[in-house]
Amino acid sequence: MKYFFVIALLTITVTSAFALSKDSSYRDARRSGALAKFKIHIVDDLGNNVPGADVSVFFGMNFRPKGYYLKGVTDTNGVYVAEGKTCGDEIIVDARKQGFYNSRRKLCFTKMGSEHDVSDGKWLPYGESEILQLRRIHNPVVLRSFGFGAGKNVPATNTWIGVNMARGDFVKPHGEGDRADFEIMTEWDSRPPVDCDYCAVNIRFMENLSGGYYATKVKESEHPYVYHADGDNAYNIRQFKIIGRDRCRQDKVLPYGKDAILVTRTRCLLDENNDLKSANYGLIRILSVDAGWDGKPTMRLACIFNPTPNDTNLEPKR
Repeated sequence: MKYFFVIALLTITVTSAFALSKDSSYRDARRSGALAKFKIHIVDDLGNNVPGADVSVFFGMNFRPKGYYLKGVTDTNGVYVAEGKTCGDEIIVDARKQGFYNSRRKLCFTKMGSEHDVSDGKWLPYGESEILQLRRIHNPVVLRSFGFGAGKNVPATNTWIGVNMARGDFVKPHGEGDRADFEIMTEWDSRPPVDCDYCAVNIRFMENLSGGYYATKVKESEHPYVYHADGDNAYNIRQFKIIGRDRCRQDKVLPYGKDAILVTRTRCLLDENNDLKSANYGLIRILSVDAGWDGKPTMRLACIFNPTPNDTNLEPKR
């Protein structure tokens, strides 16, 4: 293990050194900075221009989070032009306006081991347009938000355990919940974190017409999730698995919730024709599992739940 780590470190170091030595203009830009120019185009969640938005752009210098800020306001077309000197690896754009959720995006011209174009003391592309979305605040309401953000030991492995979204806890006897909105089952090879090769968590929805669908996230926004659950959508995701580690297969596993979240429909009541009469809506925004030190896997789970039946609003009041 140590041998492969040393080889990987040497590879990164040599690649980076080669990139820095190959082009003197790139090397100088990384050390002393070069000019960068962005046209920050602010639009709302419907694609309309947002004039009068406050924009702050941080230009980092010298490989460290040191630098300076440029601040301004978008024009009638929703555009703010930022131009300044930067070493290329720390450029942060913040945008805000009353009535909207704040947005942030990190930009960079450099990546480890990569070489980018620098011409006449300017990072290329120079003057490109970056679209940043400011999402409107619609109708936030009081919702049940809960999570095991720092991680929580799973009470038992290789068995299904209910999760109660209203209480934010496992169901009895593993917690205080009295009704399962969905169930989880963790898999783990029982090895400690340094040696663990495989761990995963399964989720399933048991009630008729319960389930979920994937919705795209707007990662740059303070409120990156959907405003409303789609009541007409097909909630056909009934069971799925998230891999925490799989060193045996060496497959690339993307973290859950990186680009999408699962919108859920649970607590479904049916009428005499077995059609949906009532349901509660929510979403699962964080889900991961890893090996624990004390003989149990550790799971991170975060959800939003609307306790009002048939209310699809998923915009939480802060």
